[in-house]
Amino acid sequence: MLPMLKPSSIAVTLAVLLTACAAEQPPRYQVVHLSGTSYQRGLQHGQQMSSLIKSFYSTLLATSLLPYLNRNQPDIAAYLHNYDAVLHPEYGNGQFSLLLLRESAASLEASIPPQFVEEMHGIADGSGMNYQDILVLNTFVDTVLAARGITYFLQQAGAPRVTQVEWLGASLVGDGVDNNGDGTTDEPTESLIAVYESLPHAMWVEVPATAKLRVRLHDDDAKVDPESVRVLIDEKVYTLDSPELAMVTPTDAGGLPLIHDTDVTVTPATPWTKPIVTVQVQAGDNKLSINPPPSHEHRMRTEQFTVSTKGYGKPPHLVPNQGVSDGTSQPPSIGFAVRKSATPDGQVRLAHHFSLLDAGTSHKHTLVQIHHPDTGPSYAFVGWVGIAYGFAGLNSEGVAYGCNHSDTLNNPLAGAFLTDFFDAKLLSSGEPIGFLLRDILAQAHNADEAATLAYDTTPTFGWNFLFADKGGKLRAVEVRRDVGMGGVIANPGEGRANWTPEADAAGVDQWGVPWASEKQDDMRVGAHFRPLANDFAMDLGIFNLRPQRDWSSYYFSSVRAMANLAARITANYGKFDLATMIATLRVPELVDAHDSMTAVVIEPGLGKLHAALGTEPATDSDFDTFDLTSAP
Repeated sequence: MLPMLKPSSIAVTLAVLLTACAAEQPPRYQVVHLSGTSYQRGLQHGQQMSSLIKSFYSTLLATSLLPYLNRNQPDIAAYLHNYDAVLHPEYGNGQFSLLLLRESAASLEASIPPQFVEEMHGIADGSGMNYQDILVLNTFVDTVLAARGITYFLQQAGAPRVTQVEWLGASLVGDGVDNNGDGTTDEPTESLIAVYESLPHAMWVEVPATAKLRVRLHDDDAKVDPESVRVLIDEKVYTLDSPELAMVTPTDAGGLPLIHDTDVTVTPATPWTKPIVTVQVQAGDNKLSINPPPSHEHRMRTEQFTVSTKGYGKPPHLVPNQGVSDGTSQPPSIGFAVRKSATPDGQVRLAHHFSLLDAGTSHKHTLVQIHHPDTGPSYAFVGWVGIAYGFAGLNSEGVAYGCNHSDTLNNPLAGAFLTDFFDAKLLSSGEPIGFLLRDILAQAHNADEAATLAYDTTPTFGWNFLFADKGGKLRAVEVRRDVGMGGVIANPGEGRANWTPEADAAGVDQWGVPWASEKQDDMRVGAHFRPLANDFAMDLGIFNLRPQRDWSSYYFSSVRAMANLAARITANYGKFDLATMIATLRVPELVDAHDSMTAVVIEPGLGKLHAALGTEPATDSDFDTFDLTSAP
């Protein structure tokens, strides 16, 4: 058996050493140095973290994953008959979630490189746990995200949705402005969006501050519950009890009532007070579901669109659909990188805050892994005990990354449905995200090579990557699976994007605006697609598979976080030293207070990773420093 970790081998700053010396305080997180072959490193990991791995596995599954998936079984079984507990009793009696995780883990194992399979066997042997349980622990992110996406979409498919928006009593025709940004000025329908879709920027500009709003809501098989309707305009809430709000059932061209539609009209009593106004709409239907209990209506996500008022002067694509948080959502994972003119000293820095599923336990099981393979570079990453990867890391070649999930129905679970329809099984496939990130740490010598590895992957889901290297290169990559009918890959190569802050053709949108940079020395990523915004659209008749922006619960919070982050980057350009990077990660508008898991600032040119771990949110912790240049 290899020797246990020697305290003298831990290359950390004085802050970490002082924390370790305070015997009366339990450590906020764990640190391991791992050396040798893949199996040997896994064995050391398992031996040193044995009790915590067992705690993490049992607590995470018992308190979060299993109950969450079991609650969603009725929605899944309504469409996928293999998960009906009556037809298939093996999925009954609370066994659905664990069996789903194990079946998907076995499917994913075939795509995991052999060295990481060996490492997981080492973790299992060292911890005394079953290998299959370690495999579930290392693949649940890929499975749960895809299953969550499909479940949330199915729930939304049975809820009301916005289909039209119109401004009444304040015509936009004749004002000499292209109000809706479609390239045409003063067309007869400029006040009407006849087919609504969510946008990352303003839907209209230069709207009179006295305009009356009409929103049409549609429910496929029920009616909107009037008492559930809630409209927020200019930070004022309108409900059924508000005299300014009215609801009617519209009619078609022949005068027949559209019984599944409801027109909601709001006539504000006073003019709007702000130059940018965001409208948020919420509603539920009158069809109660009793499974899972308690009985509940089908509620739409909070829909959001933005307008500017007369005199603001900017076109729609330069006005972000930012809005304000209404307290129902939290910021998602974020990342940003700076270099050269964005910093006071020219150093490259990458910051990342990962938020997904803390469940009151993940932050208690955080782990910094520092690997010293027999061949190749050393590397460090932040993650969790028992898991062989993390969503932010650095190698001794000076390559740093941060990675965020990005909801998409363009994933292998949806592909299974397009192959087998109602007989489909929710089996994920492709390279699990964590092992791709490990490949990047083990192989990449610069950000270009890291981006190529990410770009060329066969993804299990949608992912947003941010890379930086000690030479000053910054790259962002977005990927999705691109499945089509029959589950085949549709349009190979379209499901990925790779760009830099430089304003070349790949790095700007249709208006020539950079996808995710304020200037040429910064980049940022959130939890929504930009180049891949049209990630999926397929009408199957029974329901319409829609792009991320039209259903994801993360979309609007991610757009808001990216706009807030952009403002911070602009305000601090030239000032981004380590302290300013940390301060930015701690801005309340950018922090998920409930599901925060890890936070880091990485300086690839200095070989340093600064990590905040062990609290919720992670950003409340001190940032402790790990120096790869002095690691053994």
